[in-house]
Amino acid sequence: MKLGNKIRKYRQLNDMSQKELGMKVGFSATTADSRIRKYESDAMAPKADIRAKIAEALNIDLEAISDIDVSSFTDIMYVLFELEEEYGLKIEKKDGKTSIVLDDSNKDLEPLISFLTVWKGKADDLANDSRRTEEEKMQAKHEYDVWKSHFATDINDYYAKKEKEITDYYKKSVSSYKGKYAETTSDIVRLLRKIVESGLSLSTKTKHIQYGMLANGFTFRANELLNPPTDESKKLFSQFLAELGHFKALGADVYTDVQIPDGSFTITYYIVISSFSLIVSHINDFLRHYATIQDQSEFSKEAFEDSFEVDLETFNNNIEYEIKNSPHLADN
Repeated sequence: MKLGNKIRKYRQLNDMSQKELGMKVGFSATTADSRIRKYESDAMAPKADIRAKIAEALNIDLEAISDIDVSSFTDIMYVLFELEEEYGLKIEKKDGKTSIVLDDSNKDLEPLISFLTVWKGKADDLANDSRRTEEEKMQAKHEYDVWKSHFATDINDYYAKKEKEITDYYKKSVSSYKGKYAETTSDIVRLLRKIVESGLSLSTKTKHIQYGMLANGFTFRANELLNPPTDESKKLFSQFLAELGHFKALGADVYTDVQIPDGSFTITYYIVISSFSLIVSHINDFLRHYATIQDQSEFSKEAFEDSFEVDLETFNNNIEYEIKNSPHLADN
């Protein structure tokens, strides 16, 4: 759809005349309708600042009136080719249907999978209209189109609200934390291990921020954090959040990322210190062991514990030193 058609679509969705939109953007009453008419007919393209004002006036995301123009099957093919090259998209044919397939296990795709999960839920709600009157169906379609017009804003607000809910839930416990902060990376590994053993789910992620710089992430399920299985779980996770606050005070870049890859919220706490990949490595070793612990012999369990502790003692970096000497901080 061309830019002009997009502007017209969202103007009409807002039940607004060309003149009304033009005046909201800031044009005079004598030129407002003609300026918008030129934009909608693609006789003139709005400059970046005007486009931003149009989006604001229409209460839509700026991305909703982007320059992406997919108006033919050939255009669609080249978009799909790019998705294949960049994100591993595959095509499947089964039972008379052609499907575009993305791998949910690809952690690099988690934001996109989350978006698609939310979209599917909304589209399913719209499709479930067998008991609606024609008027109700039209209203539901209108609400769906409005939802799409500020999807990015709404979902980011949604994510922020969920993160705040978690932060608020643990705020008192974190602020009153009186324990001794971890001195070494092995101390953090032991803390994360205790968190898993207390009943909370945990996985890890590593992202390349720039050449030679990694962000190491620890992912939890939001519903478990807001309903911890035991008091010990809540206490240990509060300690983890306190440790993150300590990392920030030492100068580390710590940030969060909320997603909905499988319909339920996850939150990842990232630490942009490359050497903290050591923590990720140790925890991954433990998670692989813990996943099969019920099927292991006592000998295997003891062998793992001995090896695990030796590794923690051998690769035991001082946290403050690692943060203070991070190349990321030196560049800043």
